[in-house]
Amino acid sequence: MTFRQIHNRFHYFHILDTFGLWLFSKKELCGYDIIKEFEIRSKGTWKPSPALIYPKILIWISEGLIEETNKGTRGKKYYKITPKGNIKLNENMGNLKRDLLDYEDFLGEVFEVDK
Repeated sequence: MTFRQIHNRFHYFHILDTFGLWLFSKKELCGYDIIKEFEIRSKGTWKPSPALIYPKILIWISEGLIEETNKGTRGKKYYKITPKGNIKLNENMGNLKRDLLDYEDFLGEVFEVDK
């Protein structure tokens, strides 16, 4: 496997999809909650913009991965993961684990690290 192949697979992990669905699997959230969780868990290094998160929420809804549960104050919408979303989350997590192992193997070869 070449460095470019590893980079492309690592880059396209769909971290946003996987992490977003994982968060929705833990509790009902609104878009702002997703943004704050990214910011908190990345220790402030990444705060996705609403222009990234809200369209992604619409995609997840259209794909049947999450569904609206209720409206909070001022019309704030809350969502939860669906059974289809749980299946997709499990697939994404499996792919992520596989790709990380491939990445680890690749780095071991590049830096000649024995296991």
